[in-house]
Amino acid sequence: MAVSWQFILTFLVWVPVGVWIYTVISWMVMDEIDTGLGILASGAAFGLGMATSFAPDRSIVWLPFSMAVLTVVVYPFVSESWRKYELFKIDVEQIESIYDRLQMNRADAYGMARLSEKLYERGVQHPAIALLDGALKGQPKDLFQNELQLLAKWKSHLGAVPLRTETACLRCGMSNGIGTCFCQRCGSPYLLDIVRKRWVGFSAWGLLFGVWGVLALCVAVAPFLTSDTVSPELRLVLGIAAVGV
Repeated sequence: MAVSWQFILTFLVWVPVGVWIYTVISWMVMDEIDTGLGILASGAAFGLGMATSFAPDRSIVWLPFSMAVLTVVVYPFVSESWRKYELFKIDVEQIESIYDRLQMNRADAYGMARLSEKLYERGVQHPAIALLDGALKGQPKDLFQNELQLLAKWKSHLGAVPLRTETACLRCGMSNGIGTCFCQRCGSPYLLDIVRKRWVGFSAWGLLFGVWGVLALCVAVAPFLTSDTVSPELRLVLGIAAVGV
């Protein structure tokens, strides 16, 4: 007796669904995602499994199956991106701590040197070089030997590229000159704002997971909505629920 591909997918789908639910539960236990978001993701995974196994319209069961498999396939890339984001958040917190120190003493050359190092690590290279260059002017060379060597190394990496000595504030648009940590017009920590703009924020990550979960739920409901065996009343209720979500 020939076995249809729909029948194979009925059992095969629970492999990626199981991986999906296990991962989401692990994230919730480690407090890496919000509980509500985790419940949404787990429900979406279970819905895709049910849609593949029990949907009355067997002609499109490949759609929820593909959604479940695709989610698991892209997981390693999302996980690595999330890991990098967690490291980014640590750097941002360190920069915020440095700014707290500079708020007390804006002429703190050591604080500006540490800030420039963090900026350079985060790819904000021109402002980092300009800041360190300005911070070391007039300072005793014997006290800042390592910083002077680092500055020379950074400048050598620029090669023939001219150093931009002015950086615009993202809040007010003011062009701030070399050696400044706070905007000369609005007083904001404009270099911290530049670092924050270089990565997706936590709220955007939450939105990404939420949208993916809602999309998965819609895909899970699709085989039931398109089936003639489902009553018009039930299709109407499910349709209204999908629109509401």
